[in-house]
Amino acid sequence: MKSRSSYVLAGLFVVGLGLALIAGVLWLTTGGPPKDYDIYRVYMTESVSGLSIDAPVKYKGVNRGNVTNIGLDPDNPERVKIELVVLKGTPINADTVATLEVQGLTGIANINLSGGRADSAPLRAAAGEDYPVIPSRPSLLVRLDDTISELLRNLIDATARISEVLDETNQEQVALLLKNTATLTGSLNERSEQIGTMLTELEGTLDNVDEASRGLPGLVQQFQSTASSLEAMATSLADASTNLNATGDSLRNTVEASGRDLRKFTASALPEADLLVTDLRLAAANLRAMSETLRREPDALVFGASPPPPGPGEE
Repeated sequence: MKSRSSYVLAGLFVVGLGLALIAGVLWLTTGGPPKDYDIYRVYMTESVSGLSIDAPVKYKGVNRGNVTNIGLDPDNPERVKIELVVLKGTPINADTVATLEVQGLTGIANINLSGGRADSAPLRAAAGEDYPVIPSRPSLLVRLDDTISELLRNLIDATARISEVLDETNQEQVALLLKNTATLTGSLNERSEQIGTMLTELEGTLDNVDEASRGLPGLVQQFQSTASSLEAMATSLADASTNLNATGDSLRNTVEASGRDLRKFTASALPEADLLVTDLRLAAANLRAMSETLRREPDALVFGASPPPPGPGEE
């Protein structure tokens, strides 16, 4: 009886230990105690090769969830519909974007969430969607592929344009240009001595210009002195004009004061002055006639004037 009870206790211990081991394995495989998750959806137009269910979902490189479903969008076969479960408390908002990332050369892919400011609005489910949709952007490989494709297109266009430029006609023109350049270089080499002489003369001219420029300050100073003198002369003229105006005023007052005496004087002296002027005119006429006579006959002053020639019928 005692041995049978010991067997029962040993069996119960083994069963309990097995259940504990099974619970531990389940606990480890489920990631520990139960956690609360939010479900999101992502649409991508690029290939999701390498992405599988249970692939990690990271927020800025930190594991925050898993991929739960991957399939084509029935409304748009060009898009891939991906569903994610993300731990509650992950700062996902309207500015958050999802990117497909491929790790190294293994080809294993995961979803990385990034962006989102603290003041952004929370992400809500749009009309017609069961879960909030996180916008996606092309992965690094897609962006590199687009950039390389664009670069190749530009290279092809550039090559085509170069081929158009370097056709037979333009090649002849380029050859002619090179020939003319060689001819010009030879001519310059032949006239190198003349060019050296011209450079020497130019250097002398520059020296003269430099010397003349050194004399400019003195010339400018002379101009300034002349301008100062002219300014002083203008001031003197202004003063003289003022004095003349004052003198004119004085003369005007004097004339007005002595107007009566002048009128009396002119009334008595003008007739005699007229007679004097008449006598002076006669004397001047006689002197003029005498000077004409002396010019024609210088000896008339000693021998007297010659009689005038006889007129018609007097001979």
